[in-house]
Amino acid sequence: MDRKLIAAKAMELLQEVGAEKLTMRALAGRLNVSAMALYHHVEDKDELLRLVGDDILGNIKLPDPESAPWRELFTLAVQSSVDALLSLPGLGAVLLTSKLLPNARDLVVYSVRQFERAGLTHAEAQTAYAGVHQLVLGRLFVEESKNFIPRTGPAGDNEISRYIATLRDRQSFEIALSALLDRYSSDA
Repeated sequence: MDRKLIAAKAMELLQEVGAEKLTMRALAGRLNVSAMALYHHVEDKDELLRLVGDDILGNIKLPDPESAPWRELFTLAVQSSVDALLSLPGLGAVLLTSKLLPNARDLVVYSVRQFERAGLTHAEAQTAYAGVHQLVLGRLFVEESKNFIPRTGPAGDNEISRYIATLRDRQSFEIALSALLDRYSSDA
């Protein structure tokens, strides 16, 4: 049993029951091992979710970091990451933590490099990416939360329902990302 097999079986289980109902015991059963054997390879459920998320992020094929304009490559990296994380709800908030696994780390380094290509110092590039990171976390939270589902109801709720629909609309995220990137574009 290795971490790749654990991630693959966890992904199967996540697709069946979702992140909230995933348990280490159920995964151990799927792997035909004891829960204690599983804990030998994976610290806890959060690490398991990070492992699965990192595996999903590893499927993103990013182009050479110098092959196109920085903004185009950066936008591709962000949109690909969001789409990948949303492909299996429940991973975003756990994956985007200070305990980044290799594929998530590679995406952060790639993204920071694009801001450096825009002319920012390394420290400025990290600050710029931190803003985008927060925007992405918000996008993932809105998409994954049951609190942000548009509902029609009694008078007065329709305005909030329309706002929630706008909040969930991918275009609102793309506009916010573009506005943030405008801050760092030399042609803006």
